[in-house]
Amino acid sequence: MRIALVILSLVVCGGGIAGFFWNQDLKYSIPTPVPMDYKEVAVGQAIAVSPLASNQAYFLHFYSADCPCSRFNARHVKSLIRSYGDSLQIVIIVASADDIEKAKKELGSDLDIRVDTNGSIAKACGVYSTPQAAIIDREGKLYYRGNYNQSRYCTVRATNFAELSLIALLNHQPSPSFGLLATQSYGCPIDNKNNAVLFNF
Repeated sequence: MRIALVILSLVVCGGGIAGFFWNQDLKYSIPTPVPMDYKEVAVGQAIAVSPLASNQAYFLHFYSADCPCSRFNARHVKSLIRSYGDSLQIVIIVASADDIEKAKKELGSDLDIRVDTNGSIAKACGVYSTPQAAIIDREGKLYYRGNYNQSRYCTVRATNFAELSLIALLNHQPSPSFGLLATQSYGCPIDNKNNAVLFNF
């Protein structure tokens, strides 16, 4: 009887540890499940976001305070804001009004933070997880949509996909093609239920 209790305790403990690692780490190493109603948005496609200022390029950062992956790359996003914030409009997109204060605390209090009601901006850009970047060029077309880096902490400079795309845009070059490592979403699914704050540029 005592052996059975010890084995049961070890199984329960092992299951708890496995569950913890799954929730904190392992599930973010596999692609985010694609929503059933997902419609892919191709680079070069006009983005139906209104009203966008004419002749203005946008960098949209999709953020969720409850997503560990959003927190993992916060330092990198802040460095992009410092480096490129004067060259284009950077907007932090959150799915819930509850995330506004958390985003200000983590990314900066003077940022342009907007709530995406019902996920309309995310859908228009082809985004369904956080963190993701979407770059819209001055003609209102999608220039880049995807991950920030191959590494969750954005430490591999050669795969700084979002930053490399920003540099190419600002140098008037065609949008780079990085493949699945950049475009296949990893992170936390966006949940746009019960939002009541209107999104408006």
